[in-house]
Amino acid sequence: MSKTSKALRVFGTLIAIGVITTVIFLGLSTRNPNYWDKVLVSFGFISLIGVCFQMYFKEVVIKEKWSEIPLAFKAIWWFIFITNSLNLVDQFMTAFIF
Repeated sequence: MSKTSKALRVFGTLIAIGVITTVIFLGLSTRNPNYWDKVLVSFGFISLIGVCFQMYFKEVVIKEKWSEIPLAFKAIWWFIFITNSLNLVDQFMTAFIF
């Protein structure tokens, strides 16, 4: 098993755990609004995993070939990275500060 496929399995497992906990807390928050903060933290956790996966993909998988990647793919990559990062900050700020 290569290093990349092992990493993909780990990231996939973490995403699955995050999605399952988010759905469970979302279901619980319909009956008890106190669980809404846990929904936000779980959703922020999914965004954190997404950001970590993108950094891993760029720095470990692509490495020096980043300059050979088409500009359209780079733009899409940066858009997804920025939106995941902003979502992460928004979810944690909403859960813990507001």
